Amino acid sequence: MKKDNKLIKIPRSKPRRTWTRNPVTKIKESEKVYKRGKSGIWSTDEIDKADELDLTKGVEKTYRYCLRCGTEMVEKRVDHHRRKICPLCKYVFYHNPVPAAGVVIKQDGKILLVKRKYEPYKGDWCLPAGFTEYDESPTHCAIRETKEELNVDVKLDGLYSVYSGKDDPRTHAILIMYWATIIGGELKPGDDAEEIRFFAQDKIPPNIAFLAHRQIIKEFFGNQ
Repeated sequence: MKKDNKLIKIPRSKPRRTWTRNPVTKIKESEKVYKRGKSGIWSTDEIDKADELDLTKGVEKTYRYCLRCGTEMVEKRVDHHRRKICPLCKYVFYHNPVPAAGVVIKQDGKILLVKRKYEPYKGDWCLPAGFTEYDESPTHCAIRETKEELNVDVKLDGLYSVYSGKDDPRTHAILIMYWATIIGGELKPGDDAEEIRFFAQDKIPPNIAFLAHRQIIKEFFGNQ
């Protein structure tokens, strides 16, 4: 049997259009502005009121359809709380707090604060902190967030304390804070920081972004 020695010509495929970013998933910067009421002091008078926040209002803003099967979820009482549950596959959406971590850095009796570059509370001051990624521990999160915001490496000197961040418009956060010491790098604003500065107690700006951060500042100067 003779072999066919003729070359088989394969037509070239048409060039595919490439994208630097998928136009369907292009992220648009939010135009919403988050501002607190005017305050001439940085005191923590609002902190006690934070426990009175009705966090159940956030239930209506959660997913409408089941993350497993796509069925429209209904609201029922599960484990003594109102929760979204799928009537088909029985998936329950637990609207739990989100873990976050950060650092407290001191110098000559002053505390380091960061001016926020983006919303929420753009232009307000806070401590270096951020949300924990799925694949990292709180300690790794604190070190990473500090590097991203301050451009410095730190070593953690121990746990400062843990707080409930109920006034963040994005979510209810559990904030884990550590004492930290700078061990390398050049202190300068990073990816989401507009300005960095050490503040003495009588120079703390009135516009502190979050109530938990106000509580931390209060404790910091109260323990000196």
